[in-house]
Amino acid sequence: MRKVLFLGLLFLGGNLWARPVNENLEYAGYLKTEFWLKNYNDESHLSLSSFKNTFDLEVEYKLSENWAFFFHPRFFYDFAYDLREDFNSNFDRNQFKMGHTQRTEWLRDCYLDFTSDKLDIRIGKQQVVWGQADGLPFLDRVMPFDLSYYWLYDFADIRIPLWMIKVEYSPELNSTLQFLLIPDFEASRSAPAYAPFAFKANNDWYDFKTSYNPLLTIYRPPKQFENSRVGLRWRSILGNDIEYTLNWLYGYSTSAYTYTDSYASLQFSRRHKLMHMIGFSFNKSFVEPGLLEGWTIRGEFAYFHNEPTYYGTDGYRRRTERTDKYTYVLGFDKTFFTNWVFSLQFAQFIHDKKTFGGYQLLNTYTYGLLEKVENYLTLKVSTDFMHERLKPEVLIIYNDDNDGRISFKAKYELRDNFWLTLGYHHFWGPLGGSNGQFRNNDHLVLEAKYTF
Repeated sequence: MRKVLFLGLLFLGGNLWARPVNENLEYAGYLKTEFWLKNYNDESHLSLSSFKNTFDLEVEYKLSENWAFFFHPRFFYDFAYDLREDFNSNFDRNQFKMGHTQRTEWLRDCYLDFTSDKLDIRIGKQQVVWGQADGLPFLDRVMPFDLSYYWLYDFADIRIPLWMIKVEYSPELNSTLQFLLIPDFEASRSAPAYAPFAFKANNDWYDFKTSYNPLLTIYRPPKQFENSRVGLRWRSILGNDIEYTLNWLYGYSTSAYTYTDSYASLQFSRRHKLMHMIGFSFNKSFVEPGLLEGWTIRGEFAYFHNEPTYYGTDGYRRRTERTDKYTYVLGFDKTFFTNWVFSLQFAQFIHDKKTFGGYQLLNTYTYGLLEKVENYLTLKVSTDFMHERLKPEVLIIYNDDNDGRISFKAKYELRDNFWLTLGYHHFWGPLGGSNGQFRNNDHLVLEAKYTF
């Protein structure tokens, strides 16, 4: 039934843009097909891990000069599970969660907009973006994330939209106060055990559950008004050339954390905890002649108070404690040779305590050992050829534990509105590292996308 519905949506999308449109109605969308081919580094062969087909439509209807309604559905179906007959039982088990759009996730955005000179109000399901870093989230923590494909998709595609109220008031030129009230709650999610990008910790838990049959209870905050998350952001320009923001967010963490309720009876739970985030960002472009001409320097800082943190021994979580964390990133951007854009970032993740109760700090994804200060370097290079018809891009992420990845993609406009993309994701590092856990999981990605 889901395949019939999906094919029907493709047919509808194929005919929609051929019809006349009211002058107050605007729409855009795409049809996309993706092939994800797993490259087993230790066996030197390719294997189909995803044949994902997506229909996406964005519709905006202008009700008046100040009011507009936006509607954004998205459906997908992964035909890989129907085509392959040699999937092992672990892979095949994940079809329910990975093979098609879940529950109400087909509705990406649905909101009512009011705009005026000083006051903007958006009510409904939406995304809010606070960060601008490449490849890693720092201030961008308002929305939960869907990490079924790790961090490999663009952030706009892996943020999980929420029902909320966003109010932005501009008391003066180039200054805005943003207020967020988020009564909706969705947890961040990752790929189920033994899916292509399942975290090592998830696989280990599945193996443990299969062997010992423990009791796992999941606690999520009820969707009640008193459990709403709230946020404030002040954005302004200092001295006419430095843009900055001051950010505050309070509420239940979108990530759930594992707790051991009883070792003796093998009782565990997954819980979301109340926490604060305080941060700021800045952005400065140098246009005056001199050594820094053409450079943009940007940065983000975030402090997390009472965020749950794992402690244990290498590969094994023993306890979960609430600690403070600090993280920041500095970015340096410049365009060389007319159209070569270079973006270099240096980032640190700083934990309040390296040890707790005699146990060591652990990586959330893998339960591998972490240092109190984790250093990251990233480099993103992009350009274009053939009058912007060919657009290659590469992103390199590396940390001081020799853990990293390289993500390359090249988009080619075959004809108007029809794009072909070739991509490759290469991972390396220790098994306990965030990227190293996928070191035998390189992927080749082929994509065809028609936009309208």
